[in-house]
Amino acid sequence: MIRPSLKFVACALTWGCWLLAAWLVAGPARGAALPLYASRGGVTCNTCHIDPNGGGIRNEFGFTFLKNRHSIEPEERWANLTVDPKLNDWITVGLDVRVLYLAEHVNGGETFGTSTFFPMQGQVNLAVQPHEHLTLVASHGLVVDEPGFPTGYVARELYGMIEELPGETYARVGRFRLPFGLRQDDHTSFTRDTDFLIYDSQKDAAGIEIGKIGVHTFAQLSAVNDDEPFAGRVERFAGKVGYVSKAFQAGLSGFHQDPVTADFWSLYASATRGHRLSLIAEYAGGTNHDIAYPNREALFAELDYRAAHGLNLMAKFDYADNVKDFAGGLKRRYTAEVDINPVPFVETKLSYRYYHVEGSADYKDLLAMFYFPF
Repeated sequence: MIRPSLKFVACALTWGCWLLAAWLVAGPARGAALPLYASRGGVTCNTCHIDPNGGGIRNEFGFTFLKNRHSIEPEERWANLTVDPKLNDWITVGLDVRVLYLAEHVNGGETFGTSTFFPMQGQVNLAVQPHEHLTLVASHGLVVDEPGFPTGYVARELYGMIEELPGETYARVGRFRLPFGLRQDDHTSFTRDTDFLIYDSQKDAAGIEIGKIGVHTFAQLSAVNDDEPFAGRVERFAGKVGYVSKAFQAGLSGFHQDPVTADFWSLYASATRGHRLSLIAEYAGGTNHDIAYPNREALFAELDYRAAHGLNLMAKFDYADNVKDFAGGLKRRYTAEVDINPVPFVETKLSYRYYHVEGSADYKDLLAMFYFPF
């Protein structure tokens, strides 16, 4: 296990004090996926998603929550919206589309080095439930312009899940994402990107998972392949335990891989005050013994303010030291973001990001994300 550097601790404490102060000013808590919406509702991710770890096709409650623009209260304006993803009592379909505009330049430059649109996600989802204790899930990643992600057909999810096993546990077998850390929709977050982790957190792997999701506690354990079938072995193991309430949420997760010995861990927590102000934070560390400078650490913090129904204001901070035992590995990112949900099934996210990387020039990004979840 690695120890945080003094510079990291000072930075984390500074941000933590400001975020905690803002959170406390908001007043007493009251009741009310992405971690933001799970925190606001005081629920686990499978309240809205079939996947116990969140993300992917939504269940009936999750679709209604989405139709109401991330609210449990229906809107009079959209009361006559009768769209339903269920083809019948046991087949549900879904579609997620994301298009990104990115403008980027190095500090001091007069023109953008990058100015481009990128269709970053096109995913058709299907869930089949022959009976209440068995669910089959599949997703088809559509082909987009190359280079990019994905570069062709990608079966992001393909698994069968059995529920109500002894001890009220579940088991799923197939392709799924590992239960490690926060399930973020931003794969460039420093606690999730491949510069920090030894694997791609956005891609599924084939294996088995066993877990239990309760009202206030949950636990998951999985074992998956290191590579494509027959090209590798079952070498990656990940697990997560956590506590959920309307006051706060917290989770601890771990990852281990052999024979390339690598160990990672993550501790995250979130809380919401007054159903408007939410604080989410994750601190992760790890060791990859296959490289010269094996130790690394990362931090993610997010402060969200619900300005109005369908309008969120966000401030985010990322920190990483991916070559902790060698000078020059520090990088920071400061993000200001506006998330607009003008009508059901449409989200627009406008972001400004400023990067500071030791040993290289600072730079900034301007992003516009257009997301059509269904």
